[in-house]
Amino acid sequence: MKVLAVLLVATLGVPVPLMAQVNEPEIWRGFAEKLQPGTTLKVRLGNGQRFRATLLQVSADAMTLQPRTRVPVAPQLVRFADVRALEVDTGKGVGLAKAVAVGAATAAGAFFALMAVAFAVWDD
Repeated sequence: MKVLAVLLVATLGVPVPLMAQVNEPEIWRGFAEKLQPGTTLKVRLGNGQRFRATLLQVSADAMTLQPRTRVPVAPQLVRFADVRALEVDTGKGVGLAKAVAVGAATAAGAFFALMAVAFAVWDD
């Protein structure tokens, strides 16, 4: 039993080989190069800033983005080293109109269910 415990401790004490360092800026550059100019992106930077933007141009170490804001702003140069997440925005989120339609349908269904119960009780 002691031998098994010693082997277990020795096995767990062996350092795990370090994983190869991933060069994140190269990954983001490769991803951005495959996109067409005009693609809408969701961007998250290392400083915590998040925004939606339209891709205008990709260079060796940065990309030019046009942020999508209520008030128009100038295009911004974003370095790939600052990017923490980059995602194509498909625009298939739940919009206000869809949320209102779901709420109205739920309310109508509840109303008709209550009316059916009321008529069932009233008939007796």
